[in-house]
Amino acid sequence: MPGLDSMSVRDAIFGLRATRIFRDEPIPEPVLHEVLEAATMACSSGNTQPWEFIVVRDPETRRAIQREMKDAFAVIDAERAQTEAQLTDAAGRSVTGRAAVENLHLVPAIVVVCWNPDRGIRMKNEYAENPDGSLRETREIPGGRGVSLFQSTQNMMLAARAHGLSSLFTTFFFLKRDEIRELLGIPPRIFMECAIFLGYSDEPLGKPRRLAVEQVSHGDRWGRPLDLARGERA
Repeated sequence: MPGLDSMSVRDAIFGLRATRIFRDEPIPEPVLHEVLEAATMACSSGNTQPWEFIVVRDPETRRAIQREMKDAFAVIDAERAQTEAQLTDAAGRSVTGRAAVENLHLVPAIVVVCWNPDRGIRMKNEYAENPDGSLRETREIPGGRGVSLFQSTQNMMLAARAHGLSSLFTTFFFLKRDEIRELLGIPPRIFMECAIFLGYSDEPLGKPRRLAVEQVSHGDRWGRPLDLARGERA
């Protein structure tokens, strides 16, 4: 079995693909532990390490989540602005969450990533408590909660890739936020932020469509081409 010591960082990064269909095959617990440990090794704002991971493996819980998401997607699919061609990749796969929802019950591990304010809050008067115990932002913090959590999730997905696993980063649980929070028993004070699907891919993964570096990079100021080929400013 591949592992963190047998794949280069470059291969993990360039081979990482969003996977929406997984085999119903459990992840060995030592592998899952190392993938989660890699997530905890991410940098975080002020070293607060504000992440919490709810690892959903119970079949009935996955089915309950799937029912909620199917209901949500029945609405969202009718509202998409992109064309069907734009929502299909080079391998003919849908790049929406539709396929992920239809096959959600097969995902061996769904890691719901939360932000714990007891470790994450860094500034005075950053949040205020609502009557139900939940918190609301009262001052803008650069980067917000994602500044720490998204580094952690990227570590998780790269470590999974090194172990031969595939992954999917998603925020579509927010379409049924209250229902998912209740299913998972998330306390009002804790912020649910995103989820990572982990498992063994059961779909063809073609080459990714990505914009070239030159299309998204600027040299010193907006709109000035960045010329890295000659090693000088354009």
